[in-house]
Amino acid sequence: MTLDQAIREFETQLRANQRSPHTISSYLRDLGEFRAWLGASLDVRRLDAATLCRFATARCVTHTEDGRPKRASSVDKVKMSLRAFFRYLLDAGAIATNPARVLKYRRDHRVPEVLSDLERERLGSVLANAEGWRGARDAALVALLLGTGMRLANLVALDASDVRLEERAVLIRRLKGGGEVRKALSDVVKARLAGWLRLRAGLETACAALFVSGQRQRLCSRQVQVIVQHWLGEAGIERRLTVHSLRHHFASKLYERTKDLLLVHRAMDHRSVASTLVYARVADEQVNAAVAAM
Repeated sequence: MTLDQAIREFETQLRANQRSPHTISSYLRDLGEFRAWLGASLDVRRLDAATLCRFATARCVTHTEDGRPKRASSVDKVKMSLRAFFRYLLDAGAIATNPARVLKYRRDHRVPEVLSDLERERLGSVLANAEGWRGARDAALVALLLGTGMRLANLVALDASDVRLEERAVLIRRLKGGGEVRKALSDVVKARLAGWLRLRAGLETACAALFVSGQRQRLCSRQVQVIVQHWLGEAGIERRLTVHSLRHHFASKLYERTKDLLLVHRAMDHRSVASTLVYARVADEQVNAAVAAM
């Protein structure tokens, strides 16, 4: 089997297993870089550990196009893609041994960045004063991220009909790994969504999306990222926070209130409880800071 054929079949396997579009795109991007570095579509049985190690240390993996060193986490992501790809080839019987097993990466246990109470208050304040239909849209969008912890891919996939105000819930149909779930809405999130839906009803659009752009089309992930960055800036928050930071904020606050990891695990739709343990470390950081301030 050639590398090109193997990558196509790997993509099919990922889609069959209902991996998220973001995950699939990330794997294919890294494998495409590997294919370009090789310069030819070799038989996958000819790809050995030494070749993979040379690629993992190649400049295209370790440096950006303008010559700056990449973060260790970026290099680790490439290694993870290679390990997943060759593990699939081994399971599919295309290769007899897995050469990617020699590639090691660090387990990232850094405490995730979350909003401080003051930053959360400032962000809420600027969004409460946002004007026009775009302001109402953005206020509802950010409130939904902070109030449910949903993933970016889930947010952009929402249709207006997925919001059930009378049930105080929103239906997520496209979970990572497949399935669907209802997310409960707080009074604040419900009010923001109700205000946005009233204005949205007056927009001329045939698009079913909950959140639409100025062209009345479904917002894409990049547009949501730009919106969130804009309002973080308006709130005077200069730290490097992202859309995913709002998901972390939801989880850390939920754990802070409940001290129940299994509850947070369920709310975050994590596959493994191990992914949820980091929020206990967030709480530990807060305890340490509080003690140091005494």
